[in-house]
Amino acid sequence: MEWDDAALLALEVDTIYGLEPAAAGGLATVTDKPVKAVWAWSPRSRLLALGPGVTGPLPPPAAGDQEQPYAPEEAPLELVRLARALGVADPDAAIEGGPSFVFPRQLPTPPPAELPVIVSDADGRRAAGRLERPGNWEPDEWAELISGAAGEWAMALDGPAPVSICHTPEANATAAEAGIWTRADFRGRRLAPAVVATWARRAARHKEVLFYSTTAGNHASRSVARALGLTPLGWLWTLR
Repeated sequence: MEWDDAALLALEVDTIYGLEPAAAGGLATVTDKPVKAVWAWSPRSRLLALGPGVTGPLPPPAAGDQEQPYAPEEAPLELVRLARALGVADPDAAIEGGPSFVFPRQLPTPPPAELPVIVSDADGRRAAGRLERPGNWEPDEWAELISGAAGEWAMALDGPAPVSICHTPEANATAAEAGIWTRADFRGRRLAPAVVATWARRAARHKEVLFYSTTAGNHASRSVARALGLTPLGWLWTLR
C-alpha cells in the first residue's frame, strides 16, 4: 500500500496515542494517553486530535489570521490558542514537539557495533533472562520486554549488562514505533544506530510501517535518524 502524508500522520498518531477519527463536523480524538491535544503536521498535511475529555470547537483565530504555514520548529498556533482556552497557565511549557520519521522500504543495514547485539528471537529471549536489569526499567516492565510480549527488541551488551536497547513502546495492527535507550557512559559509540536498524529488520516482519520520533532537544536521537537515512515525515506536538 502507498501511504500519503495524511495517512501516515494519522497512522502514527494512532500508533502512539490511539486515534478515533473525526465524526461529521467534529474533531478526531486520542483515546489512551493523558494529553489535551496532539498536532501532527508535515509540509503537505496536518492533523489535530483532542485528548479524552477535551471538547471542541476550537477557539476561533484572531481577525486577519491566516492558516499557519508549516513551521516544524514553531509551536502550532492552534495548540497555543487551545491551551489558552483551556486555562493552561504556561502554554510554552505545556506544548512539546519533535520530528517524526518513517523507515524506508529498503531498511538500513545495521552498521557494525563494537559490542554483541542480541534480538528477541528464542535464543535472545533466553539470554535476556540472565542479563542485569537496567536501573531505569521497573521489574514488571523489564519482564514484559525481555519476554517479547511488548514487541520486538534488539540490545547491545557489555558482558551481562544491556547498554543500548531499541524496543517497541507503541504499536497497532499496522505500525510500530521505535524506542531507543543507551546508557549514558556508552553514548557516542554508534551503538544506537546498530540496535535501531536491527530492531527495524525484525519489526518489519510483522508491521507494514515503522516510525521513529523524538523531541526537538534530543540531538543524539535525531542524529540516529540521520545516520540511518530515515525519511522525514513531519513534526508531532502535544499539549499536556
